[in-house]
Amino acid sequence: MILKRGVKFQLVAFALITIIGVTVVSVNYIGIGRGVLGKEYTAYVDLTDSGGVFTGAEVTYRGVPVGRVGPIELTRDGIRVKLKLERGGGKRIPREGTSAIVANRSAVGEQYIDLQPSRDGGPYLDQGKAYTIPRRLTKLPVSTAELLRNVDALVGSVNTKDLATIVDELDKAFTGSASDLQSILDDTDRLLKTADRAFPDTKRLLDNSVTVLGTQRAQGANIRGFARNLNELTTSLRKDDPALRQTLTNAPGAVDETHQAINQLAPTLPVLLANLTTTGQIVSAHKAGLRSLFILYPVTLAGAFTVTPGDGTQHLGLALNIDAPPPCTKGYEQVKKRWPQDTSDKEPKLNAGCKDAHDSPSAVRGARNFPREAIAPYPQVPPGATSGAGFPEGGADGKTGTGSQGGSQAKGPDGKQPTKAPTKEPTGQLTDGHLYLSYPADTVEFAGYDPSTGAVYGPDGKQYVMPRSAGTRQLGEEASWKWLLLGPLSQ
Repeated sequence: MILKRGVKFQLVAFALITIIGVTVVSVNYIGIGRGVLGKEYTAYVDLTDSGGVFTGAEVTYRGVPVGRVGPIELTRDGIRVKLKLERGGGKRIPREGTSAIVANRSAVGEQYIDLQPSRDGGPYLDQGKAYTIPRRLTKLPVSTAELLRNVDALVGSVNTKDLATIVDELDKAFTGSASDLQSILDDTDRLLKTADRAFPDTKRLLDNSVTVLGTQRAQGANIRGFARNLNELTTSLRKDDPALRQTLTNAPGAVDETHQAINQLAPTLPVLLANLTTTGQIVSAHKAGLRSLFILYPVTLAGAFTVTPGDGTQHLGLALNIDAPPPCTKGYEQVKKRWPQDTSDKEPKLNAGCKDAHDSPSAVRGARNFPREAIAPYPQVPPGATSGAGFPEGGADGKTGTGSQGGSQAKGPDGKQPTKAPTKEPTGQLTDGHLYLSYPADTVEFAGYDPSTGAVYGPDGKQYVMPRSAGTRQLGEEASWKWLLLGPLSQ
């Protein structure tokens, strides 16, 4: 019989499929050739007794099957079990610290060996030579004979009369309580279901409680300090209890008096507050000018005490600084001059005013020329005034220029203006932390003051410190104006 080419091809394909299928089944399921193909490696376990384990039993790693039990050999003092374990699949078993437990699947089930690691990481059982798990890392199940002996000993240790009494009492206790027991079981079931639904919230609460407890532990010193201070506060309150009770007793009368005062002020207080609103708007509009005035006030008040030095005499002097600096005339070109003798009523020119620049050497006037925020809080010396605002040209001593009529200097015999003499300045020497100033003759002693640091050096060489920024840090923003008035008097 002659076979066709198509039939031959089908027979060859069927034979190849059969060979491949048998090979796969033999390797993967029967285990033939696994060692040759490198898909299996060997390990050993030393046991004192088999514990019921047998060749072909399953080997698990953390409950996952990883191989089978191979041949079991007798040793001098026990047995040696060969383990055929699968290689790969992400189930690498650590070599060090891995225990071998012979366990039962159930009370009547077959035994198997469970490998339980105590650490992660290498080296692993599939590396190097076959590793033997030592006997100290093994555990056998309790034998059936020993279990029965233990149960018999337990039952034999119980007094039958006492056991009968217990049974009779339990019968009396639960007789007629079936419905209550059923309710308890039902409620317990609902409680467990509710607890299961609330498990995420409970877990989150426990996790957050760790953070709270950690924060309390970190803040233990502060909490103890707070408790100590609270104890002192309550102790003081207990000591002052009579005074506090007297205060609470007098409080109603004081409240009544305050209420009556408010009722009496009710007709006029709103009007006063409304008027103060206008005053506040005016003060707010001239805030920069008032700040400059308050800064100059302590210096002016301190200089006033030089008139009465305290030696029983008074030192008075008069320095005419007419036209020093000259008046501002720009912006008044269309205004007709008026002599003081003319007292008749005339319409004022509201559009006239000083038009000079802010840095003009003339006496710039007008509300638009009050110190700007960029200038405040330090007063500026007008250009042309060599020794300070309002001083006559030529210095505080007034000897280097006439400064009397129009601020012009006297001319010499040749008709030329003499060269201006330099202003005399004091010299200082720092000794033992004190600055001693030596002033030239015929000059005014003036103590230096630095508003940025609050340091003042007096004529006696001592350093005095005034609060910075007019005392805003010491007295608060709302009370800083008090230091402007009282600061010079306290020196």
